[in-house]
Amino acid sequence: MARILVFTATYNEADNIEALIEGIRRYVADADILVVDDASPDGTGDLLDRLAEREKKLHVVHRPGKLGLGTAHLFAMQFAILHDYDILITMDADFSHNPQYLPTLLKLMEENDFVIGSRYISGGRCDYGFVRTLVSRTANTLVHLLLNIPTHETTTSYRGFRVSLLKRMDLNSLRSEGYSFFMESIFLVHRATKKMAEFPIHFEDRRAGQSKISKREIIKAMLNLLRVAFRRCFVLPWSGNHRHAEHPLAVTGCKHCQSPHSMELARNETLTRRKCLHCGYLFDQKMKMEIA
Repeated sequence: MARILVFTATYNEADNIEALIEGIRRYVADADILVVDDASPDGTGDLLDRLAEREKKLHVVHRPGKLGLGTAHLFAMQFAILHDYDILITMDADFSHNPQYLPTLLKLMEENDFVIGSRYISGGRCDYGFVRTLVSRTANTLVHLLLNIPTHETTTSYRGFRVSLLKRMDLNSLRSEGYSFFMESIFLVHRATKKMAEFPIHFEDRRAGQSKISKREIIKAMLNLLRVAFRRCFVLPWSGNHRHAEHPLAVTGCKHCQSPHSMELARNETLTRRKCLHCGYLFDQKMKMEIA
């Protein structure tokens, strides 16, 4: 039986997280659940600790501040690799991604390396108002065209990954830390596999709390899209094709919290500058091997 990890990130989701965990457990009873909380001031972290006392397969990670949605998802990818899971499922914590779709996603994972829940194919729906829908559709269309992504949906985080795919992706090359992480990561997915699928979902408006995406984040996402499009057109064609190369995860303990989860920020011949995905600490690692 495949080992499944379902992940979500939280910031002020005390009104949603318990019901979400119950919903996940209803549809994928044997899965492990990982929640990364960014020091939510509404008590989400304390609630998760109480839930973990009775839920043996719930793993809770507390980070000291709001370190970003993208770094939380990168943490989950590394966690799935380091703990030998077979499938990683990611989803939002606010019920915009209904757990009822989990069996459909897992069924599609039997023949695919990557699956995404889509608002924008036949049968999909989105509860956004006109302006937010226009912004979302525009962003998805631009990612589809500029990065040559075959799916209609590219920005939602309702996704399933084979962990063997994550091992082939160059996770060290990810630079986006906010919502644009989802655009950049699907670009890496497409470079690593052609076995991608999407299925229709009803993207519901959050059940409680407030949306956390800001105008600044939207602008930042557009700039990141242009950066990745430039990389696709003018950098990667001259850097060799590493689509099928293995990219081993650099397990380097943080000097501050000893977590093995970190992202690469810069590298030269002797040192790699890294950022801890657990506490945000910046540290240098002496180069011991060259990652392809």
